[in-house]
Amino acid sequence: MGVAYLFVYGTLMRGCPLHDALKEAGATFASLAVTADRHALYEVRSGNERYPAMLLGGGEHYVAGELYLIPEEGLDKLDVLEGVVEGEYKREKVRVKREDTGQVVEAYAYVIDPEFLEKLILEGRAKLVTSLEGDLVRWKC
Repeated sequence: MGVAYLFVYGTLMRGCPLHDALKEAGATFASLAVTADRHALYEVRSGNERYPAMLLGGGEHYVAGELYLIPEEGLDKLDVLEGVVEGEYKREKVRVKREDTGQVVEAYAYVIDPEFLEKLILEGRAKLVTSLEGDLVRWKC
């Protein structure tokens, strides 16, 4: 198996609650990054916890995050953590721009399933994150 890029924008980032799981999956930091395309970022609440959910396309903002190199078997471990099996999230490829080189690369990202997001919105558990940085939106743990 090889390695792949993984773009994280929320709880897997450095200093956030699930970052240790990213390290345990064998990921190594590559660069700060932003999505090369505009997407929507939502805040989801579950009890006392809150976490971000990126919806591909249709958004007004570029999403800021971190880019990692990860062994492909590490992605399989993160799929379980990120709710891929339950159908809440999907692992999809997105285009991201590296901050260190300016290069645009394809990376996997965990993005919310649109039908699951719709359910959360109807339940009052998800709301759109608005940007305080122009056309850039950044999640804060």
